[in-house]
Amino acid sequence: MTREVDTYPRRALEKANGPRLSRNRKELGALLLLCSFAIFTWLPRLSGPIDLRFDGGAYYILGISLAEGKGYRLLNEPGDIQTVLHPPLLPAIVALHSWALGASDFVVVGYWLRISFFLLFIAYTLAVYKMLRIYLTLGYAFLATLLFLLHYNTLFMSDLLYTEIPYGFVTTLFVICHHRSRKREYAILSALLAVALYTLRAAGVAMFAAWVGESLLRREFKKALLRAAIALVPILCWQSYIAAVEGSPQYQHPAYEYQRADYMYPNVTYAKFIFRLKDSFKPELGRPSLMDVANRFASNSIKIPSRLGEVVSSNEGYWIMIWDELDARLVPFPPVSQPVIRCAVTVIGLLILGGVCLQLLRRQWIIPLYVLLSVALICLTPWPDQFLRYLLPLTPLLLLSLFILLTSLERQLRRLLPAELKFSAPILPYALGSLMLILEIATVPHMYRDRHTEVVYEGRNGGTVRYRLFYYDDFQALNAGLDWLKDQGRPGEIVAARELTWVYLRTGLKTVLPPFELDAGKAQYLLDTVPATYLIRDKSDFDTKKYIEALLESRHNEWERVFSTPDGNVEIYRRAGHSRP
Repeated sequence: MTREVDTYPRRALEKANGPRLSRNRKELGALLLLCSFAIFTWLPRLSGPIDLRFDGGAYYILGISLAEGKGYRLLNEPGDIQTVLHPPLLPAIVALHSWALGASDFVVVGYWLRISFFLLFIAYTLAVYKMLRIYLTLGYAFLATLLFLLHYNTLFMSDLLYTEIPYGFVTTLFVICHHRSRKREYAILSALLAVALYTLRAAGVAMFAAWVGESLLRREFKKALLRAAIALVPILCWQSYIAAVEGSPQYQHPAYEYQRADYMYPNVTYAKFIFRLKDSFKPELGRPSLMDVANRFASNSIKIPSRLGEVVSSNEGYWIMIWDELDARLVPFPPVSQPVIRCAVTVIGLLILGGVCLQLLRRQWIIPLYVLLSVALICLTPWPDQFLRYLLPLTPLLLLSLFILLTSLERQLRRLLPAELKFSAPILPYALGSLMLILEIATVPHMYRDRHTEVVYEGRNGGTVRYRLFYYDDFQALNAGLDWLKDQGRPGEIVAARELTWVYLRTGLKTVLPPFELDAGKAQYLLDTVPATYLIRDKSDFDTKKYIEALLESRHNEWERVFSTPDGNVEIYRRAGHSRP
């Protein structure tokens, strides 16, 4: 049977490009340059704890719960409920850090998690290059790795305690090991890495499906059966755990009435807020029909080509911003509109899909199957604004698909062009790659100059914590409110807020999501079942804003404002007549 690498054009291209002097030295030089670039992007952000906003706080709290022997629980929730949403590998890594340091303070443990993600980022960059070198020439592999490394979304997500970077790293290692899986040790490593993917994110089921599907398409039925058996072990273990939690008395009789409502996304499974609500942030729209889910999938599928183009270059906003800056500072360019940019990124996305199809035609199953299955899962979700995040772990494979198509076109040009013009064959792939790279290089200074915001707040153990995080402007007002709440709140009091895990980490107070109810009477009743002492109104948060405003407008006599930032963007309300513990 033909080995996977033999059908890719790397060897032919290297031969066509002439002899390579000191190839090992060039490989080492490329690795050192990439390592240097990776370190350079991290030098301004090696201080302070890792970013624990959003889901990062949930992963951290679960890890601390494990380290403290409390089980796999969300300690911010009343009743310290067991999670059914977050697979356990990243929290286990947090627990290992906490155990090794003998600490649970997120400022202390978070700093060392930042250092670990820094080292992981370097290893991921080098792994991406080694994976691309299996299929591409040195020049193309180096260019594609730079495009991955310098993408604004890669830099941003590497700053967060999210699974995207570890998941992408493990995916890349899987591809490398799978390529060598004719050797028994690499076949075993491939299996372990596939299991690790699923224990990082439930979306890892796409890799299991691609892994088994490859064997079926190659008519290796015994191998397919073995792979399916391996895949079923972690899937059944995780699903059995979820079933046990959902069948427990604590789940059936929650600490407050809406704790396990379908829209309570930190507390329920993905299946519930994807398939039981038309929009998990607008539960008043009701439950979706099969036709609604089909329409959602179709609508999201139409968006996929442009999102693929953005995830390997930059988003449409940065495209326009950089174009305008070049127009102002260098040479005049014709004005560009958003539809033109969208067309450009869509063309790039279509080229990526062309590369995926080309791999399928070459019977190179594992990568295109995994990409297509992952994209299909993404299209089922109701959050198209999150697609760039969900696609991030696929970026190296998408870049590979793009350059596979471009190098195939290069080979065809070499065959068609006369001898004196064959040197021009690589112009297309290098021109497109260089255009995207220029865009990314121009974006990086903007990120660090304008979007790398200073974060200042009071630590729970006293002292001022100061560091920088990306895209933190809207959180500055919230931090001021949490400084106040940390001093004023008392044990036993409960907060209702959108950023529930961050509020808990900052203040130590149990924190829940406010009810997503437009009926003020019902919302008040649900908050009474918590019972919530404080309600945080953050005008920059569009998910909960309308629900909180509807409640306060109708029930203003039941909540008194006790804190407001000077600009009024964040307000804290306390239950009227509440007696302090």
